[in-house]
Amino acid sequence: MKILPRTFVMTALACLLPVSAPSFAASSSLELQQVLVMSRHGIRAPLVNYGDVLAESTTHTWPKWQTEGGLLTPKGGKVEEHMGQYFRAWLAKNQVLPAAQCPSTGQVFAYANSLPRTIDTAKHFVTGAFPGCDVAVVNRVEIGKMDPVFNPIITADVNEKFKTDALNSINQHAGEGGIDGLNQRLKPNYLLLQKVMDYQNSKLCKQDKQCDLASQPSAVVLVQGKEPGITGPLRMATGATDAFMLQYYEGFPMKDVAWGQITTSEQWTKLETIKNLYHETLFGSPAIAANAAKPLLTFISGALNKSDAKSADQQSAQQAKLALLVGHDSNIASLLAALKTKDYTLPGQYERTPISGAVVFQRWHDKKDNKDLMKIEYVYPTAKQIRNNTPLSIKNPPQRVTLQIEGCEINKQGFCPMDQFTQALQKDLQG
Repeated sequence: MKILPRTFVMTALACLLPVSAPSFAASSSLELQQVLVMSRHGIRAPLVNYGDVLAESTTHTWPKWQTEGGLLTPKGGKVEEHMGQYFRAWLAKNQVLPAAQCPSTGQVFAYANSLPRTIDTAKHFVTGAFPGCDVAVVNRVEIGKMDPVFNPIITADVNEKFKTDALNSINQHAGEGGIDGLNQRLKPNYLLLQKVMDYQNSKLCKQDKQCDLASQPSAVVLVQGKEPGITGPLRMATGATDAFMLQYYEGFPMKDVAWGQITTSEQWTKLETIKNLYHETLFGSPAIAANAAKPLLTFISGALNKSDAKSADQQSAQQAKLALLVGHDSNIASLLAALKTKDYTLPGQYERTPISGAVVFQRWHDKKDNKDLMKIEYVYPTAKQIRNNTPLSIKNPPQRVTLQIEGCEINKQGFCPMDQFTQALQKDLQG
């Protein structure tokens, strides 16, 4: 079993590794020409507002949020404005956009999924980056509905062959014993969660006799036109740990975050590993990732390569100096899996796809050798920066971690030839 130890190492190191240095031009011959930011939305209230399963899994009372379930919180907007301010300073430092005045028409393209939290996240990013400027945020379908570009659903015909291939892929990715084996290896993590939630005295345990999360059955749900999922303890535990992390981000008093039961980084790491593995097992499996990420990957390919730009939005993104896309953790998880991204660690974070974090595609031009280069980085605020609502700047930046995708070999500075990146993208789209 490879995935579990690797992920434990990644999350454990998240609070131990040194801060990444800001990314600037490695030499005077390098010129940053185009940036595409694929961001996760900011802090939101819990999606289901502690629905029946979570309510019945604890004797504690879940705290009430002032923001309606699923919507961006006011603090989430502020954190996103800090990210926008940082990106503006970084772009100005690299002479992509001016430091003060508003960008010219067409220099910035902002496109969000049509849910309120993603639209509002994009608006706050733009407000932080370009205060007082008329930079529109576009969304393409009715508000409250998922835009196909950002909807990580199963688009293939879910016939027996697809089901068999997808299930084999997911179980293989989960490691020995498939998802059931993964649940057994997560038993120490589940035991901590059970303690935090007082699960042994909950309704699910006392009335329904479901007292051991690790031994509860799981099933993979694959339906054409719907997002894939895994039922059972992984899903419930992911919902609970996500709620705790959001409480921490939002700035709840620590006595109210997980009812005061999480007091160490080790505990956070242990609990967040459950959620990380849920997304990694589901969207990291090649069969699911290739299908779920294809609409977004197709859009990004068109935005970064003129020959692939077919829609008006792709052309607008391709012509812009800065293209901002705002979606969800499932978008980033499936995108990175579809690109076959090499393993990475995010120092200072517990999440693999953190709130307000972004995968940043950068097209650089080497004037000396007259060739284009691609650099991909994960740019994200640390857990403490989010909780403390820390203003971000060149002197106090978010974290930056260089990513490498299969088929696009990077040098010591993190650059790979643009033609290799384009070929790798096309290969992933055809896979």
